[in-house]
Amino acid sequence: AAIPSETAMDIHDIALKLFAQLVAHNRVDLVSEAARVELGREAYRYADAFIAAKDAYIRELPAAATELGY
Repeated sequence: AAIPSETAMDIHDIALKLFAQLVAHNRVDLVSEAARVELGREAYRYADAFIAAKDAYIRELPAAATELGY
């Protein structure tokens, strides 16, 4: 079954949103290209951690009776 597009977690979309927020917050510190590259890497690390945490949370949720095959 395909995941509906509005609920699919795309690491690139999440990282881009995080990068934009980090840039807005750290605008003064982003003078060099190296600083912007590092911020992009940081955004991907945060996005990856978010997806892993959400996946772990979903796996811990109890299954509904219909999903158990009863």
